[in-house]
Amino acid sequence: MINLKEHQQYPFSIITNTCFLLLCMAFSQAAQAQCTQAVTHLAGTVQIGCTSVTVTSAGETGSQTACGIGPYWPGDSPSGSFTFTFSPPVAGVSIDLNGINNWTNYAEEVEFTVNGAFYPITVPGMTSSCAQLCVILPNGRVSTPGGNGAPCAWEDQPITETISTLTITNVVTLNFPAGSLFSLRFCEQCCATDAGVLAGGPLQLCLPQSASLVPSSQTNLEPDDLLQYILYTDANDPEGSILATSNTPEFAFNPATMQVGVTYYLAAMAGNEVNGMVDLNDPCLDFSNAIEVEWNPLPTVSFAAASPEVCAGDCLNFDVTFTGTPPFSLTYTAGAGTQTQTFNTNVGTLQVCVPAGTLPGFVILDAVSLSDANCVCD
Repeated sequence: MINLKEHQQYPFSIITNTCFLLLCMAFSQAAQAQCTQAVTHLAGTVQIGCTSVTVTSAGETGSQTACGIGPYWPGDSPSGSFTFTFSPPVAGVSIDLNGINNWTNYAEEVEFTVNGAFYPITVPGMTSSCAQLCVILPNGRVSTPGGNGAPCAWEDQPITETISTLTITNVVTLNFPAGSLFSLRFCEQCCATDAGVLAGGPLQLCLPQSASLVPSSQTNLEPDDLLQYILYTDANDPEGSILATSNTPEFAFNPATMQVGVTYYLAAMAGNEVNGMVDLNDPCLDFSNAIEVEWNPLPTVSFAAASPEVCAGDCLNFDVTFTGTPPFSLTYTAGAGTQTQTFNTNVGTLQVCVPAGTLPGFVILDAVSLSDANCVCD
């Protein structure tokens, strides 16, 4: 039996601390418009949008327009062609064709050469109001269906390669056909807008800290442009999954719209300014690279003992429970002095001893610092 006069009991007052965290990484996008920029000159070099286009011709060539398709007419005999040089290269063009003939006594086919190599057509154009729809021949050229068929036409036949040079040739296969017509249009618009680059690596933040970055660099804004920052949920659809927009690259965690353990993305965007916001329908809308952001809860610690009383000179074991990601480092005080103990799992045991001769009263067990694999809480 313990003599209470020699072994006084000391009830413990327990204080627990809690903490939180944010993780981050990196990622990025651009918009492409419809094929609307028509090339209409017949020779020489001209600036169209942001691209310098040089046109040369060979064979019997001229200019005509029929049913809105032209002005390129690679002649009737011999075979004629137009070659286009793009600087910088373009990411695609659209071609309209009209008047390709294939009769018993004369016939022609249209052939395409991209960057010096024959380009077999695989995707047909759209129906034209001018004539019957053209067909793709087994040799990869384009012509009208069958013999003794009426001339054919089609619109919006795409070439989606990156193109430095493009040659369109009217190949005469029999006698003296009339020569086909074609139009050429760019798919790219001239977009000088550039949202720039976000610098820095993964962020390691603890709530209530915000996700904060240095403003985007290497930006280029047209006179009517605005630069803003967005926090969004889908890496492949930034404009369609925006959670928050800011004029500065800083976002706080919003529990009403965000969840811990979910990946978000932070990026700069630039485009036409409409009512103080970036116009998401601007065909030149541009996004920077993105920063991957994930908020996680802070680690917490709690203590429990069957009976938080102990005599001087004795020890008391506490059950310790953590939330967060192991390992945990707990710094605590229990009376005089500070001690640190590491726990490799979410539960453990902490032994606190009361020195002999300690006067009766309360000894406070105080968790003064706690860290897990992600965050430090002081």
